[in-house]
Amino acid sequence: MPSLALLNGLTARMTGMVLALVALAVLLVTSLGYLQLSHVIKDNYSGRIDQAARAAAAILQHGLDGEFEVLRDDDNRPQVIRIRQVSPEQALSFRPVHDEILHEIGLTNQGAANLFKLNEKTQAFEPFATTMRGSDGSIPASWIIDEGHPAWSSVMDKKVFVGEVPMMGRERLTYFTPIQCAQGNIAGLLGVDVGSVEDISLAGDQLRTVFFAASIAMLAIIGALGSMRTANELKPLRALSAYANALAAGKSAGAVPFTKRNDEIGTLAQGLTRVVDLQNDLVDLAYGDELTGLGNRARYLADLSMAMVQSVEEGQAWALIHLDLDKFMDVNDAYGQTAGDTILKKVGEAIREIVGDEVAVARLASDYYTILMRHDGDQAALSDICRRLVDRVAVPFALAEGEIQVGASLGVALLPDNAQDADEAHRNADLALRKAKDDGGGRFVFYAEEMNNAVQTQIRMQWMLREAIDKRQIMVHFQPQIDPHDNMLAGIEALARWSHPDEGMISPGVFIPVAEASGLIVELGTLVLEETCHQARKWLDEGFDFKHLSVNVSPLQLWQPDFVDTVSKTLSRYDLDGRHICLEVTENVFVDNAEGKITAILGALRELGVSLSLDDFGSGYSSLGYLNRLPFDQLKVDRSFVTRVNLDTRKKNLLHGIVALGQGLGLKIVVEGAETEDEVSMIKVIGCDSVQGYYYTRPMAASDVPVAVSKITAAGRYRGDPRRA
Repeated sequence: MPSLALLNGLTARMTGMVLALVALAVLLVTSLGYLQLSHVIKDNYSGRIDQAARAAAAILQHGLDGEFEVLRDDDNRPQVIRIRQVSPEQALSFRPVHDEILHEIGLTNQGAANLFKLNEKTQAFEPFATTMRGSDGSIPASWIIDEGHPAWSSVMDKKVFVGEVPMMGRERLTYFTPIQCAQGNIAGLLGVDVGSVEDISLAGDQLRTVFFAASIAMLAIIGALGSMRTANELKPLRALSAYANALAAGKSAGAVPFTKRNDEIGTLAQGLTRVVDLQNDLVDLAYGDELTGLGNRARYLADLSMAMVQSVEEGQAWALIHLDLDKFMDVNDAYGQTAGDTILKKVGEAIREIVGDEVAVARLASDYYTILMRHDGDQAALSDICRRLVDRVAVPFALAEGEIQVGASLGVALLPDNAQDADEAHRNADLALRKAKDDGGGRFVFYAEEMNNAVQTQIRMQWMLREAIDKRQIMVHFQPQIDPHDNMLAGIEALARWSHPDEGMISPGVFIPVAEASGLIVELGTLVLEETCHQARKWLDEGFDFKHLSVNVSPLQLWQPDFVDTVSKTLSRYDLDGRHICLEVTENVFVDNAEGKITAILGALRELGVSLSLDDFGSGYSSLGYLNRLPFDQLKVDRSFVTRVNLDTRKKNLLHGIVALGQGLGLKIVVEGAETEDEVSMIKVIGCDSVQGYYYTRPMAASDVPVAVSKITAAGRYRGDPRRA
């Protein structure tokens, strides 16, 4: 194991780093040298093949005096060999003199030479004289230059070809010169090479091997010497590391060594000495909250673990109280962090006034306190302490900024009755605190099993909803919107409905909040939009004029970066014009969102052609400025303004004002929730554009809508099952 530790130690890492740097330098120098050598070799080979082509053309021209003329470029390199005085058939038919000339060319160039004749039928060049023959002296039958050969296209274009070509199983560096007749037609070619490519590059490969072998040897020597030197220099550092490890383990390590050295090791040793001097202070600081002087999270967890052991194993009863301030962020926002810190300290002092100095009190987070105290079973006495805490924290605190009032909510868990371990105790006290917050704050709540059941129910509902979305078990029902003046259809709203295989119909009032809280509302909304557009396409194909279909859009769904793209793609998928869809957004879309962001999203949606409706108007956050500036087409009045409007003069006046305001801004006014004839009559008198409610019809399956709309148009309202009509 010591050898393994040495390999993993600083010595090995430093040696490795030095070796890496040296290796990089050696590799760089070697590579540059090898590249330069490669360039020199390539230039040499290029010069050799060029000289070979010149020599071959000259020998051929003079050896067959009068038959060939060599045409050269400005650098005297042969470009074309032209047949003179004789016919191509005579010039390119084998004669012994051809072997003699090619033999002379091969000796001169230390390579091979070949003469080819073009076969007019196959358009392939076939050798008729060559220095390269089989073991029996014959020309290889398969050695032709046809359309698949690298040089064929170039030679057929009457251009020289210089490059690597396959010859008898090997790659050779070759120069092909086209041969043409007096009329300029290609007739054959002369090919010369300076040997196999493998032979040419052999010297370079051997030199590369020498380079890299020398580099490896150099690295090995440097690594060995560097490792020994580094190991010797790091001996004091290893000793200090061992000392620090012993100190962390709580072992007595004596005096810190090497404090007298005047180098970095000495500086490190002197710093370690100061760490030893501060060790006791650090232990105290580890469990204390610097702001309030109470315990911190570490202290709380340690105390809670100890209390659980005593309660479970020894039968000692404890009470765990979680205390959280109500709307503390408002203090920071209104008065600043300094005032907020002062409040937190004063709350800590107030808690101490009530529970005493012997009780374990900690600040778990910003305005979140915990109290862990022994409990003798008297719940009335414990309730009295909790009530006093609520009342004490509610008393205004005097600060330089003035009197500031905050409240507190408390959650209480009894140990061991409500928990069998620290995690369960913490969770259950937090559940009780959450219940106190949900009930309005400024109160205390004891944990009850129903709270955990409620959480489990919500988790189960979330799981069921996710499965329902994945399996497309969510249905879409539709509720018509009727113009009360002529009973004509003004539009239809799409509404999500969930029929669970085991649980039956689950109310939207149950599953929509779960979807909102869990983020599943995005997937749910996308599914409803998809089904709505699908139904719109079917109705259009069937000739049913539904005017438009309204779809609810959650703020969480609206702020998705791809929401506009999702709407656009869904419309395109079903070949729908945007005017067939109306997106309904609620007023809470304005909360905590800049107007610029809202304007950009709604503007992008309007560019798709869809209309926009402000849903539940008047039920929450209402900004007439936003209503004036944002591109809404429709205002949907919350049902709270409609119920019994015929009997409530104030409601009637308020609804009349909303209608006048909306229509003055050019908006269509839709009233939802109308259930009685008197309500609809009053809505009609006030001048609303359309009504949606049980008076006309409940939400229904898509197949029932056309019949229901027809009956409403004819009779003024619809009651019953359209399938029985």
